[in-house]
Amino acid sequence: MKQHKTASPENDKMSFEKEMSELLHKQILFTESVYTRLPIGIEIYDAKGILRSINDYALHMYGVDDRSTVIDKVNLFDSPYVDEALEAKIKSGEDIVLEFEYDFDRIKKEYFLTNNQNTMIYEVRIVSIRNQKEDIVGHMLFANDVTGKKETEYRTEENKKNLEMAMEAASMSSWVYDVRKQIFGSLHGNPIFRNGMTLEELQQMLHPQDRTPMTELFTRLINKDIQQGQITVRAFNEEEGQYRHYESRMRLSTEHMGKLQIVGTQLDVTEKIQMTKKAQDLIIKRELAMNVSGIVHWDFDIRIRKFESYNDPVNDYAPDKLVTVTEYLDAIHPEDQSVVNDAIQSMLSGQKLNVNFTCRIQTKYDDSWQYCNVTGVPFEYDENGEVIRFTGFRQNISKLHQLNEELKERNYKMELMFKTVGMSHWDFDVESKQFRAFNDPVNDFHPQKAIMPEDYLKFSHPEDTERVREKIDNMLQRTNKEFSFQYRSRTKWDQEWQTLIVTGIPVEKNKKGHVIRYTGITINNTKWEKMAQELKEMKNKAELSDRLKSAFLANMSHEIRTPLNAIVGFSELMVNCDDPAEKEEYWDIIDSNNELLLRLINDILDLSKIESGILDRKREKFKPAQVCSELYTMIQPKVTNPNVEFRLDNSYPDCWIFLDRNRLKQVWMNFLTNAVKCTKSGYIKMGYSIEKGGIRIYVEDTGAGIQKQLQDRVFGRFQKLNEFAQGTGLGLAISKAIVEAAGGEVGFTSEPGVGSTFWAWVPCEISILGQIDQVVQPQTKSQFVQNENPEEKIKILIAEDNDSNYSLVFHILKDYDLTRVENGVEAIEKIRYEKFNLVLMDLKMPIMGGLEATRKIREFNTEIPIIALTANAFDSDRSNAIEAGCNDFLAKPVKKKQLLELLSKTQLTK
Repeated sequence: MKQHKTASPENDKMSFEKEMSELLHKQILFTESVYTRLPIGIEIYDAKGILRSINDYALHMYGVDDRSTVIDKVNLFDSPYVDEALEAKIKSGEDIVLEFEYDFDRIKKEYFLTNNQNTMIYEVRIVSIRNQKEDIVGHMLFANDVTGKKETEYRTEENKKNLEMAMEAASMSSWVYDVRKQIFGSLHGNPIFRNGMTLEELQQMLHPQDRTPMTELFTRLINKDIQQGQITVRAFNEEEGQYRHYESRMRLSTEHMGKLQIVGTQLDVTEKIQMTKKAQDLIIKRELAMNVSGIVHWDFDIRIRKFESYNDPVNDYAPDKLVTVTEYLDAIHPEDQSVVNDAIQSMLSGQKLNVNFTCRIQTKYDDSWQYCNVTGVPFEYDENGEVIRFTGFRQNISKLHQLNEELKERNYKMELMFKTVGMSHWDFDVESKQFRAFNDPVNDFHPQKAIMPEDYLKFSHPEDTERVREKIDNMLQRTNKEFSFQYRSRTKWDQEWQTLIVTGIPVEKNKKGHVIRYTGITINNTKWEKMAQELKEMKNKAELSDRLKSAFLANMSHEIRTPLNAIVGFSELMVNCDDPAEKEEYWDIIDSNNELLLRLINDILDLSKIESGILDRKREKFKPAQVCSELYTMIQPKVTNPNVEFRLDNSYPDCWIFLDRNRLKQVWMNFLTNAVKCTKSGYIKMGYSIEKGGIRIYVEDTGAGIQKQLQDRVFGRFQKLNEFAQGTGLGLAISKAIVEAAGGEVGFTSEPGVGSTFWAWVPCEISILGQIDQVVQPQTKSQFVQNENPEEKIKILIAEDNDSNYSLVFHILKDYDLTRVENGVEAIEKIRYEKFNLVLMDLKMPIMGGLEATRKIREFNTEIPIIALTANAFDSDRSNAIEAGCNDFLAKPVKKKQLLELLSKTQLTK
């Protein structure tokens, strides 16, 4: 291989400049003054690739400020974009044209320093410089930054593609009309005319009515009267045999020198026009339907808070008249305004919810309130996705509402009738083998829930299952006859077996005459059966009650006449008796029979209260030991038989209980008096115990006992097991009613010839002594004031209208200063103007009763003691008297001992 002598860089430069000078002299190269000003980058390299010259445009393009940094320093063949193959082509003298992305970051690292960043689209042409001998003496680069140009071409191409894609998507074509040549040409798609078609030939395709408008539009464009225009024409389609509609937009184009063109688009709008016509027809039909059906279409704009509506009497049927919220609410019934306002507020808040409500509306076009159903949905949204408009309908449903109300009332009456008489209606489909039933517990009273035959069999009484199965099988076999049968059923809704009467008939047949559906009713006959049984029992009870009442009246006549006989007889004997001992004996007999008669009357009164359901109960806190002791003291004198020992069981706990003291005492007393009457020898023992959260009282005796066949009558009313014993036969019945009313239990054990034990257990609050620190005694109004002057005679006012009652009190209190008034008005006047130490107030008097008089007295005198003295002996009477202002209460008949004890409490006794 031939070796080349290496020359110095300075010699190379001088040699290159000499060659260039010769080429310039011979006008082979243009001068530097020329290429410096060219709008293209020009670079001149020597044969070895050293840069010897570069114009300003190239320096700016490469981002080089100082020419000296690249001249004689940059070597073309060192460029990172010149590989061995390209270098060989350059050195061989080929003309090279390249276009590639020029990366300045890479150039900065591998080639030369530059101020530019990023990249550019680099277009370059490399031309060899040759001398007269055709030897390559250098290379010239023509370079340019074509980034902007390429981007513009790209965008143009993209826009063209997008436009063509949009036109294809819209089935749109484009065309051009050469005004000078007067022919059409196709630009894109398939326009209705052929290339080279004249305007006259196009006119023959158009509908006769569209030819003149088309000619006029073209004439105005050609004369430059307008720059653009639009027309819709009908062109005949030979394949379809009908006209199609085409919309065309066009403009006059003068972009090409000396060439005048009309450029336009063509769009087949046949379907659009047909749909528009259909839409218009639908709008007309909708308006007609809305007018006939009373339907209003409305829009609500949230931004302006106004309604726009069509066929609306609220806006006087003027679609362009907007209605405010206030104006709309003014037409709404006052009771419905809150519902409508809630719906409007939900729309104003922009909630994406459907609107649905019913209200009443009345305008000047309506004679009465019209029921309307309003529905609406979100219809329009802003750029943020918020609802800005709702649309919907309002339909006048007044007639429908009236029909619904009538139907609802009829259905309600029918349902009420079915439910009242315990009736259900059923249908049986033979094909599906399913029952549908209304008001039937088998389907849980859900009419839509189907019932299978097995369901009825499952709830049938075991003894009636086969009968039910037989009737169902007959229907499945399509038996064409009516049927009726009775069976028992019990579902989860029933406490006991229900007696049902089923009646069914075939109601529908298929084309072959076979029964395919049965219908019928089921009547619950349980109540009627019970009613018949109850009527029978009531009849028996009425007859028994009538017999018992007759026996009771006869017994009462005997029981009342017995003490009355003693009272009347010994009262007559006392009048003519002078022996004090004999008088005392008579008096004891009379007093004993008085107590017996009073007890009979009290029993009858208690029975009356029990029958009326108004048994009084007054709960208070007391010691049962004290009650037990009191009863023992009261009964002890009545045990006169020396062969009977009366015992008090002291093993009971000492405690307080919260209960009706008097009623407990009454029950206990009944047990004791019965024991005294029935015990001839042995003992009677009384006591109590605390158990099961209550108190258990008992009376044990060694009396005759009760025969077993009579024991179920012990607590019955009007029952006397010993017809010769005194009493009404009501005591134990009353005791049982009292205990059970308090939530307790009562019972007895008895063995003939051995004795009986009667007991009662009553639940109550219990406080064992030692568990409470202090017991507060209830204060009553019976703490009367003491007479201030003992020497002064005590004055008592007696308000009593009955002379006999006053005479009795007068003789009991004959040592006192007594004043009598006969009504409440006189009592008030006496107390207002005179001074008394005590008032005995009868509650039932003419003109003004004792309760009202006491209330008026308490308005001006709260100190004077007032004692209610009345024949009204119920606990409620006592409570009423105390509430009116009385300090104490004394029931008639008045006994001297009771009255004097009461005066003793007041410290007014002499």
